[in-house]
Amino acid sequence: MLRFFTVIIFILRGIASGQNASETIPWLAPESSAVLVAAHRGGYETDKADRAPENSVANVKVAIQKGYDVFETDIQRTADGMFVIVHDATIERELTGTGAANTLTLAELKKLKKRYRDGSVSDEPIATLEELLITGRGRIVFKPDLKPGVIEHFDDLARLIIRLGMKDQVLIRTPFKDAKVIQLHFLNGTPKVEVMFKLTNAKQVRQICSDFSPLTLEIKTAKGEVLSAEKRSAIEEAMKREVLVETHSYSDEVQWEALAKSGVRMFHTASPAKTLRYLKANGWRKNAVVE
Repeated sequence: MLRFFTVIIFILRGIASGQNASETIPWLAPESSAVLVAAHRGGYETDKADRAPENSVANVKVAIQKGYDVFETDIQRTADGMFVIVHDATIERELTGTGAANTLTLAELKKLKKRYRDGSVSDEPIATLEELLITGRGRIVFKPDLKPGVIEHFDDLARLIIRLGMKDQVLIRTPFKDAKVIQLHFLNGTPKVEVMFKLTNAKQVRQICSDFSPLTLEIKTAKGEVLSAEKRSAIEEAMKREVLVETHSYSDEVQWEALAKSGVRMFHTASPAKTLRYLKANGWRKNAVVE
């Protein structure tokens, strides 16, 4: 995992430290064993109090202020070909309108407002992927999921990331089954960007490492799950190749400790504030540049 900590460089506390986005510092010290916090949909534990509904531009700013390392988010594509940030198959829960994002134009979506988790309406509009990324450029890492159909537009997505100068700040997360499609894109001239594949065993880890030389990958865990021998083997395989492993984590201190001790170095969580407090209190944030 040293390669990950050494290669990826950002300004994670640019506002607080006074650094500007043209400067670079190590994301984590090479010797760090710190566990990173990836906030699910940017974090929404106190969305209304923060005036920052999930997956919004306002929420990027809040995530940075709260010290989260990674902003997990969700990409969909509008009817007129724009990348927007929507999680659900339809927009009713997240926005004041109805229907699916891919049946509406960006102009139609921009007329709507984001909802808080309790259903009340905020002042925030839907965010385009570009708006979201620019807001956090140089200050936080992004981990966007490709929602159904977006893989078909991977070339456009990669070119947007490159144009924004954020190749080392975006980890596109997608299932193992998409590997051949993405590999074909790269062979056909799509610029290289970082992809975090969701894997389940050591064989998949070896294949992805051979084909892509990734900095990160995911070994998914369920709530209350005790790591199986198969998943432990996958984590060990990734560690041997100096690839950072992410897992889902839940409000379970026993599982948190077991995952960290197994070598997992990124927790994807819907409770980022609680998770970060636990990691700090239990020695899992030592040597983190962002602390």
